Amino acid sequence: MAYPVDFIVPIGDGQRSRLLAGVGLVAVKAILLLPHLIALLLFAIMIQVIVWVGFWAIAFTGRIPVWVYEFSEAFISWAGRATAWFTGTTDVYPTFGTNEEHPAQVDISLETAHRSRVLAVLGIVLVRPLLALPHLFVLLWLTLGTLAVTWFGYVMVLINGELPIGVHRYLVQFQRWYVRVWAWIAALTDDYPPFSLS
Repeated sequence: MAYPVDFIVPIGDGQRSRLLAGVGLVAVKAILLLPHLIALLLFAIMIQVIVWVGFWAIAFTGRIPVWVYEFSEAFISWAGRATAWFTGTTDVYPTFGTNEEHPAQVDISLETAHRSRVLAVLGIVLVRPLLALPHLFVLLWLTLGTLAVTWFGYVMVLINGELPIGVHRYLVQFQRWYVRVWAWIAALTDDYPPFSLS
């Protein structure tokens, strides 16, 4: 059975902008992403409250409110698009908010069945994020390697105008793992995320 959360960035024609790669090498790309990072930080604070309200709703009704699901999905999708642009898996600058036409997409299947009330209560008392710590610890260390892979990707794009397919796949798989963990923490799925880049 497939995991209900996925992150997709098509390889496309493989051509990447040498200018954006050069900008990435000297860290200007991070500066260009600052408006998104500030807005995502503010949105993240709001999402914490919304998700907590969602935990209460699941604990009492067994279902996640649609508006909690939509806000959480919008946040995770937006963060995924910003990360995809920063890592160079797409040259399309991320839009603010939602955008179903952007190449980087998060696909989360809305679970219509009753949700785990036990996991919701664990979320209310903030134990659910603690259960994700093994993932977050591994992802923290992988982030350091991913930054090196991203920088290597920028160099390769500068040299030959293409992001190597192996680099693209690794970066997308890394982002997929992050998206799955955050979707689980936000109760968008009750399935514990796999320890896997695939």
